[in-house]
Amino acid sequence: MLDQPLAAPVATGPWANEVVVIIVCLLILAVLLLPAIQSTGRHNGRTSCRNNLKCVVLALQTYHEYHGTFPMGTMHAGPSPQGDPPIDVTLGPSWWFGVLPFAEHRVLHDQIMQTQRPGGPERHAFCADDMNAAGISLDRFASDYMRCPSSPLPLSESVTGPILLPSYVGIAGGCDIDPDSLDYPPHMEVRDILGKSVLRKMSPHLGSSTMRYHNKLKGTSATTGGIVTASGMLPPCRHVRMQDCTDGTSNVMIVAEQGDWLRDQERTVSTKYHGDPGWTVGGTGPGGGFLSGTTRAEPVPRVATPGGPPAPWGADCWNITTVRYNPGWKNVMGTTPWPGCSENHGINNPLQSPHPGGLQFGLVDGSVQFLSGTVDLAVVLRLAIRDDGQPVEYP
Repeated sequence: MLDQPLAAPVATGPWANEVVVIIVCLLILAVLLLPAIQSTGRHNGRTSCRNNLKCVVLALQTYHEYHGTFPMGTMHAGPSPQGDPPIDVTLGPSWWFGVLPFAEHRVLHDQIMQTQRPGGPERHAFCADDMNAAGISLDRFASDYMRCPSSPLPLSESVTGPILLPSYVGIAGGCDIDPDSLDYPPHMEVRDILGKSVLRKMSPHLGSSTMRYHNKLKGTSATTGGIVTASGMLPPCRHVRMQDCTDGTSNVMIVAEQGDWLRDQERTVSTKYHGDPGWTVGGTGPGGGFLSGTTRAEPVPRVATPGGPPAPWGADCWNITTVRYNPGWKNVMGTTPWPGCSENHGINNPLQSPHPGGLQFGLVDGSVQFLSGTVDLAVVLRLAIRDDGQPVEYP
């Protein structure tokens, strides 16, 4: 006769009901504590992010103290030994490279300087792939202060590198502070949560102020419809000094978060797009990562008529942004992205953060503040522009 499996013993007796009650109480307690635990995690992530931004601004201030100016937001790599190369073949560094020695990474900075030459080593002087080929292990470089710990974006362009993707972006400036400026399309078609088409005006609301600001230095970017200005603290191909911040160092931001996914304009589409400032489409190409700047040698040009369209310039710029849209507005991608928005890198990608309710940014004076996602665009523009002539009030 085959042995029969023994049935599991069933708890009986007066203590069985007490065990069930204890288990139920523990489950209820876990459910009640879960939001508090999640909230603590979000708070810790925001605090670490805040500390990172402080480190970044301190490094920028130390750079200024040493050199008498802030680094260029992005720059060209310089002429090759044979002469000035075409603008599309010599990628220069971003401001991140300049602050490396002032953020405890002088060894890496010096290694790069020793192996690089103007116009080299191959075609892209500050290309991550070229760096790794030259024996600099950028694929193993990971610096906590460049990354928001709550960012869901990948650490690097691929599983093995080749280079760290930052979640903080330098502020090149802002578009015109004028609801009638040509910087803003009359209406942008957006979709509400139910997918219904809505026309929304995406220009700054001046509120009680009547002061307007028109950029004198404003050019086109390589991104379709993009606008790049030099009204901030880290513009491309141009040095800015502390004394150029005439609005006051406590009224102008120099870095901000840009560390979350961008989404499709069709809210029913689940596709996620890179919103980080160093990403290149597919994770390949001559640019990308914290190191890359621009291929353009000359600074942003002067416009013929302030308030009018940007002057021709047209270059890719990584790791900087020109503020054009409300912060936290993620639904800008799709078949026809909003003007200036792109994964590779959209010069007008909205500032955005994984933190609920808004984002954090660093001011020139070294402080870090929180910016609500519901703040008027005009307020954000005044923070991005160093000389609009008006103090900023924000929650």
